[in-house]
Amino acid sequence: MQSVQELKRRAEEGDLWSFSTTDDQCDNCRFYKALKEGIGYCAHKDLDMVVGATWWCKLWAPLVATGRPGQQQGS
Repeated sequence: MQSVQELKRRAEEGDLWSFSTTDDQCDNCRFYKALKEGIGYCAHKDLDMVVGATWWCKLWAPLVATGRPGQQQGS
């Protein structure tokens, strides 16, 4: 189980924000796995936590497989 301190450290190191100032946001990042509407999981090894779809962090990377927001092959 992840402690609050561990989650806080990961959020700070990833520069995680609850909003994005551009079109780059969690739900169109290749590490995002949708759980339900507006909520997903960041599978990046340095973040590894539940995130909001419209959030953003410095680890953001574009979808390579399909180029479509929130859609990944095999998901």
